[in-house]
Amino acid sequence: MSRTKKKVGDIRIAKRVVTIGHETYPLANISRVQTLHVVWRGKLATFYPLREIAVLLPLCGAIALVLPRIGLGSRLGAADTETVRRVATAFAALLAVRIAYLLGVLLYRLLFRRKPYALLIETAGTQYTALSGTARDEIQRIQAAIVAAIEDPPSTEQILHVRGDLVMGDKFGGDKIGRDMNVRSGSPA
Repeated sequence: MSRTKKKVGDIRIAKRVVTIGHETYPLANISRVQTLHVVWRGKLATFYPLREIAVLLPLCGAIALVLPRIGLGSRLGAADTETVRRVATAFAALLAVRIAYLLGVLLYRLLFRRKPYALLIETAGTQYTALSGTARDEIQRIQAAIVAAIEDPPSTEQILHVRGDLVMGDKFGGDKIGRDMNVRSGSPA
């Protein structure tokens, strides 16, 4: 499967089927349509960098405290002491750069990353991620149109023009979002 996700152009709702891109779902077989807020897991989780920061910060502080005492009362010569100090200083600088990078990732995730959502369609017990993206209102508008078509199928084909940051399928990971991956947090408020 290609990692490039296809933008959604139009969604067509006819008397018996709803077509989203190349996928067609019979309206009579759709048992549930829901919009979910996708929760980032693993290394993509918002607070994941905190664990590494919590380990590196005390290590960097310990090196900074020990650095002035290197060579005092030791058997090392002046040249060896200076080499050890330079290596320790370089290592502390590398740790500080890594901590700064992780803080930048954390701030980006807290301040700028948009919340992801997915439109799930369940037919005959199988859940499909029909759409995903960050446009929650657009996903909810499409969900309402599909539910309305299930309740009262249109006599002529309806075409929904899709706007916003939405793609077909799961934009955020594998091919499925839902109970199989346990990466959802109920309907958005």
